[in-house]
Amino acid sequence: MRTHNAVKILFKSLVVIGLAALVSLVPSAGATHAASEVQPEQADLILHNATVWTVDAQSPRAEAVAVRDGRIVVVGKNADALSLRGPTTEVIDLEGAFVMPGFNDTHTHFSSAARFYEFNIMAVGSQDEFVARIKDLATELPEGEWIVGGLWGAYDQWALGSAGEDRREPFRPDMRLIEEFTQDHPVFLNKFDNSEYAANRAALVAAGLDPDDPQVDGVEFLRDDQGLTGVFRGNRASTIFRLKAPRAFSKKRRVQQTKRALEMIAAAGVTNISDMSDDRQLQIFRELHAAGELPIRIHYRYMLDRWPELKARGIKVGSGDPWIRLGALKGHIDGIMGTSSARFFEPYSNNPTNRGSWRKLMTNNRGEVVPGQFLNHMLEADKAGLQLTVHAIGDEANHLLLNYLEELQKQNGPRDRRFRLVHAQVLSPSDFARLGPLGVIAEVQPFHLSDDMRWMELRIGRKRCETAYAFRSIQDSGATLAFGSDWPGTSAAEYPINPLLALYAAVTRQTVNAEPAEGWFGDERVSIQDAIKASTLNAAYANFEEDDKGSISVGKLADITVLSHNLLEIDPSLLLKTDVLYTIVDGRIVYQRSP
Repeated sequence: MRTHNAVKILFKSLVVIGLAALVSLVPSAGATHAASEVQPEQADLILHNATVWTVDAQSPRAEAVAVRDGRIVVVGKNADALSLRGPTTEVIDLEGAFVMPGFNDTHTHFSSAARFYEFNIMAVGSQDEFVARIKDLATELPEGEWIVGGLWGAYDQWALGSAGEDRREPFRPDMRLIEEFTQDHPVFLNKFDNSEYAANRAALVAAGLDPDDPQVDGVEFLRDDQGLTGVFRGNRASTIFRLKAPRAFSKKRRVQQTKRALEMIAAAGVTNISDMSDDRQLQIFRELHAAGELPIRIHYRYMLDRWPELKARGIKVGSGDPWIRLGALKGHIDGIMGTSSARFFEPYSNNPTNRGSWRKLMTNNRGEVVPGQFLNHMLEADKAGLQLTVHAIGDEANHLLLNYLEELQKQNGPRDRRFRLVHAQVLSPSDFARLGPLGVIAEVQPFHLSDDMRWMELRIGRKRCETAYAFRSIQDSGATLAFGSDWPGTSAAEYPINPLLALYAAVTRQTVNAEPAEGWFGDERVSIQDAIKASTLNAAYANFEEDDKGSISVGKLADITVLSHNLLEIDPSLLLKTDVLYTIVDGRIVYQRSP
């Protein structure tokens, strides 16, 4: 009897000891991802005393984050993170600042932005400002380098931030004012809609023309009381200069442009971009990465018609590395709203003869639609294991593209293809119900609505605007919202890299001047939590990278943004006054706001 009781007592003791051991392995309440799963080595970086919004549904809030070897090792209480403090650990007391996953911009045109922020006069409205812009650049460039672009006049009819009422006197550059300091720099500029061009004397000479009396059939060179202004127009106006102007800048100039633009991205709190640039830009990214000088991560997209080349090279979804990822393609169905070339079922309200246009992969060399041509590109690229991302803006373009996607799934079968409907700007009411079942990722740019509302109702009427930039309806359909900027914009509008503009537009549906007060079709607002997720975890999911990026979770890459305001608590108007304090990529601070 005593032996039996002794065995029972021993068994109970072992059970108690076992349970105690198990309890010791369970994180304490509120510790979220505790440090028990990591080795006791010191952290490289600790952020503590913070308001951490992790975008991790399992543990959305925390106080501190610890990083080692470019990855997150602790997300939890201050004590959890500080327990990994060592003699070389960088420890930052954030004094309550807002910590979130790094912003992931799903839609940029990097090489265009790099050029644009070297020189543009899109919003310039005076000769003095024009002269100052040209002079600054001419002073910086080596002798012989061209100055091109400009896009003047884009904001003549509607001021930046306007809801449609503000106008200004039209601006046209006077090229005579820059002759003194551009003798060694040919200058060839275009108006935003390519209705006019401008050239200095050096550019006229480079084109083989007499700068005092240029003569070209079909081209009108404008004059005033003082003579030639340097501005001209006509069917052949651009051709004579585009043949002479360099198709590409020097390598040194491209690298300088790249570094400047990368600094802008990091300063905006963006840690990853989906880009669509040329091969030369991709090579520059690779060279900077090899030299340890690439501060952000790149998800790179080739154009859709290059799928045979990528297939032959064995490139597919997931190719590349965490810094430069390949495997996606970008196609275009129609044009854009800024030039009234987006394709609609019905004509534009302000132009009854225009329904918009189709892009080149939809047509032959004569501009005639070739049935099945675009779909065939989609089918073959999909079979090759490449991700499809396709631009569609008008309601007819979006409808046709969804038809193509249905046919793609029918012919190639179901799989996790994460088709990205790029822009999804104006949809027919009946098409929203198709988005979720088709597994669509809506790659949208919320700031478009803040800028485009200055002329949207004029161009397509209020009724069609009800389903324009309809983020709430897209989300409610079951589709995945993934935000981007479309940086630097179109020929008709500037779209900054700043992701806080996207959040502001999505949650207010207002211009940056808070117009209209009730929001433009305010029922289509989304919550700030959903907007943050669309800019982080959903964007990573759109890139097939949600296991590595998009949330502050143990094991993921340490790509983190620190902001001055708690985005979950502030009035939405303060989104425009929120500062980026730190941008951290791979556990390394790549941007820090000056005190």
